[in-house]
Amino acid sequence: MIRLLLRGDDFGGSLSANQAIAETCEHGFLRNVSVMAPGSYLEQGALLLADCKEICFGMHITMNAEWDRVKWKPVLPCEQVPSLIDEQGYFLSHPSLMGNVNLEEAIAETLAQYDRLREVGFPISYVDEHMFFSYSVKGYAEWLDNWCRQEDLVNFHRYFQPLPRAAEAAAVELADPNDLAQIYLSRHMQDIQAAPEGLYTVILHPGLDSVEMRQFGNAELDGADIAAERAAERRMLLDPRLESFYSQYGVISVRYDELEERS
Repeated sequence: MIRLLLRGDDFGGSLSANQAIAETCEHGFLRNVSVMAPGSYLEQGALLLADCKEICFGMHITMNAEWDRVKWKPVLPCEQVPSLIDEQGYFLSHPSLMGNVNLEEAIAETLAQYDRLREVGFPISYVDEHMFFSYSVKGYAEWLDNWCRQEDLVNFHRYFQPLPRAAEAAAVELADPNDLAQIYLSRHMQDIQAAPEGLYTVILHPGLDSVEMRQFGNAELDGADIAAERAAERRMLLDPRLESFYSQYGVISVRYDELEERS
């Protein structure tokens, strides 16, 4: 049996992400939603989904802001976390720039983000990291694991095993080989066909191909490409063939709070 932790990241970061994730939760297989406390649309996202019992919510700990035109600031006042921010008061752009981040400031910001999410109504069951930043802050990963145990939260690292990419698998017929959503669906099916039994994490960023989403770009990643890719992930999750395929191969979509050994 293959069990999948299908996770939708960056909820609260944009209206487009909020709408797409809410839609895929209602009509698709997405059962885990990772929420950004510093996101500009956190409150709007809470109105959409916070009361939905069918969703397992996680804190998407955010300590960097990688886009050129879309930025996030800490939940705490900037003067309390100076090592986390740039001259404009925004998070640093990449975890590789976080080598001088003060551990106590990172911990304080994490706790503030947790409190903020609960304040707007999200029942948090698990914790993960935006862009896996913890490798850059000495001592943070150890603190986070201990804190998660104390709070009875699932630390995503404990179950993180990406679905392996298939070297070779049976081809999946595509109605339109140029449709990015169908390409993603085909790859996903092939990966599952080739994977041994186990529990795997699949991280997705459902979105819309909107003017707003195209602002999410930088020198390495074009905003139009990001919008197209995230819109394709949304359509993949809503494709009725995915349900049929999961049923055929006995694939189960699970929640973090359904996993054993939480404490």
